[in-house]
Amino acid sequence: MELDEIRKRIDGIDDKIVELFAERTNLSGEIAKVKAQTGKGITDGDREREIIFRLASKVPQEFTLYLKELYETVFFTSKAYQSAVMGKTSATAEAIKELIAKGFSKLPASATVACQGIKGANSGVAAAKFFPVSNIVYVKNFEGVFSAVESGLCEYGVLPIENSTAGSVLEVYDLMRKHNFHIVKSVRLKISHCLAALPTADIKSVKKVISHPQALMQCDEFIKKRGLQAEADENTAVAAKKVAESGDITLAALCSKECAETYGLKILQPDVQASDANYTRFILIRKDLCIYQGADRISVMTSLPHEPGSLNRILGRFSALGLNLTKLESRPIAGSDFEFMFYFDFDGDITDAAVQNLIAELENGSDNFVFLGAYKEKL
Repeated sequence: MELDEIRKRIDGIDDKIVELFAERTNLSGEIAKVKAQTGKGITDGDREREIIFRLASKVPQEFTLYLKELYETVFFTSKAYQSAVMGKTSATAEAIKELIAKGFSKLPASATVACQGIKGANSGVAAAKFFPVSNIVYVKNFEGVFSAVESGLCEYGVLPIENSTAGSVLEVYDLMRKHNFHIVKSVRLKISHCLAALPTADIKSVKKVISHPQALMQCDEFIKKRGLQAEADENTAVAAKKVAESGDITLAALCSKECAETYGLKILQPDVQASDANYTRFILIRKDLCIYQGADRISVMTSLPHEPGSLNRILGRFSALGLNLTKLESRPIAGSDFEFMFYFDFDGDITDAAVQNLIAELENGSDNFVFLGAYKEKL
């Protein structure tokens, strides 16, 4: 057969499939009504396996795995429709609806904010981007930021989440599972690192450079080219302060220009990061669920069944709803048998009923679902 003829036959088959799909979906809706009356759950794994096993005998063996993939997708979309018919909701979805009903407020102009490091740290610069007036409480590490917010010591906290050069800040992702918080805003901050040392030093005298591990990664090419010994420290500002107090002309720090000026260091070479487009994304967190005006990005985390296709089915739901997934990160769950926690960032309108239904589906489908927040990213 010619290509056009084959395509016409496929078109005819597709027309029949879509009619049967609509008929099947309508029947799924009827099943949803029965389940709602009897209190049965949406998922019936035994029934799904029976269908696939029965249908597998009706196709050539080489089609079996493709048939399984097809029907797993059919089941997934069917359950999504049943969830909508049943008005299936969750605690998070209901809390979001209550916030929407009250109306979203603006982010306040001033606040007490927890930041990791000391004066001059990039987190402090990010805090100033969020709040024109801020009382910054510096803590030793990232966990201290979460704890300050969780305990009520500070209403807000600022944390770096990813860098365009060095990637995700994995320590922060791992800490997310341990603490109660919500993301209410994010900002992308351009990061420029300089090599800073004592006023009496010069670039030839420097043998060792200290800074935060992310800064060291962002400046790795420069460090290798100069043949410098690199040592990780708590923070770029902490590193700058140590250099200022060291009296050692062989020691330098990677930090911002403002940080070098704060601690009286001489800039031996500016912009030593590998990329001029070096940005770090910072999130603003608070303990209570709160959504401010302009929210257009949503973050969630959830565990998925340790089985083939579980991630693909979730990704298919985002695609079906036309939601742009902007970030996907996975981290192993400590003490588990190769189970992972998945973090999703996606563009979406939290007031959209379809988005709320998706959140309810994710929450009802996992024992480890957490709604991290709906927020606006400030450029």
